[in-house]
Amino acid sequence: MKRTEAARAGAEKLMRAEAAIDAALRETAELMGLLPSLRLESKLSAVLGQEAVANLGETLAHIVSARRTIIETHSALATVRTQIGCGALAVGDLDKGVEVTRTTGRLQAVSGGLAA
Repeated sequence: MKRTEAARAGAEKLMRAEAAIDAALRETAELMGLLPSLRLESKLSAVLGQEAVANLGETLAHIVSARRTIIETHSALATVRTQIGCGALAVGDLDKGVEVTRTTGRLQAVSGGLAA
């Protein structure tokens, strides 16, 4: 396998791992938000399920930590890519990091709906 092919395969797998961690974070956070609503709608005591909520909070902390370390891994692998002589690879979303600006009178609308 050529170095560029190896780098591309690694980059694609890394992006899938990052997406999986983000999906886990989203799903776990949604569950954390849902549990209190279900408790209130059911008119149950806050004591019920407290251990589950605490465990879920710990789970969220672990997922956030995993997200931080996979991002650090991304940076470390970018260094390896340079060390083995591979240039930038186009993998994944092409619009990543691109800021779109539109002129609206004197204000400029930027991605995210904020005015600059």
